[in-house]
Amino acid sequence: MTEPQVTRTGAQATIILGEKLVAADVPGLKSELKQLLDSGVISIVFDCSRLDMMDSTGIGCLVAAHNSLAKVDGGLSMTQVSSDIHQLLCSMRLDRRIKMTPSTAGQG
Repeated sequence: MTEPQVTRTGAQATIILGEKLVAADVPGLKSELKQLLDSGVISIVFDCSRLDMMDSTGIGCLVAAHNSLAKVDGGLSMTQVSSDIHQLLCSMRLDRRIKMTPSTAGQG
């Protein structure tokens, strides 16, 4: 379990995720997200350049974050999304709710 790295500039935060976003990681991420929202952040970018695996709990956390940000007219986006994760999220039609930028690195 790797703690996400967070940088903040004003009302925007970037969260660099680790290799996995699974049930064991979600409580820590939810806590971090709550602190960011409570402090006025309305735009969150998830840097997924290291993310290789995501389970249903991780996906649920992303959806919950999106919904919380939408309530304050904010937004959530994901950058450097691997082709496998991008395909998974698109199959769930989450690309209609969450802006995703696929990875420009090799397949994976």
